[in-house]
Amino acid sequence: MKEIPITLVRANQLMLIGLTLLAIVFQSSWLVGLAFVIIAVSLLFGPSANIAFQTAKLVTKKDLTKDETEAVQLTRFNQSIAGVLLGTALIVLVISGHWFAWLMVGMVTVAATAAVMGYCIGCFFYFQMKRLSYKWKNRSS
Repeated sequence: MKEIPITLVRANQLMLIGLTLLAIVFQSSWLVGLAFVIIAVSLLFGPSANIAFQTAKLVTKKDLTKDETEAVQLTRFNQSIAGVLLGTALIVLVISGHWFAWLMVGMVTVAATAAVMGYCIGCFFYFQMKRLSYKWKNRSS
C-alpha cells in the first residue's frame, strides 16, 4: 500500500482550512472555486500535482522519509469527499447563492480541522464503508 508522509497530509488539511475559512469569512465563491480546482487537480493527476504537498516540501527541512505516514487510499477518499462538497457548493453558489452552499463549505472546514486535531471523519466513513462491503460480500458464506 502506498503511503503519504503526515507532514504533507497536514499541509493539505491546513490549506483546506485556510481557503474554506477565508471563503466563508469573505463570502467568496472565487476562493471556493480555487479550493475545488486545487483538489480536482490533485485527484486527477495524483499527489505530485498537489500544491499543498509541493509547498510543504519546499518549506519544510524535515526528512519526510522518516515521517509517519497515511495511506494514499484514505487521503484520496477524503480528498474526493472534499471535492464533491466544494464542487457542489460552487455550483450552488454560481446558480443561486443559496446558504446551503456555505454549509457544505463549512463541512469541509470542520472535517479538515478535526483531522488536524487528530480525528479523521472521512476515515471513519471509509472504514464503515469497507466493513459493510466486506459483510455484503461474505453474507452468503
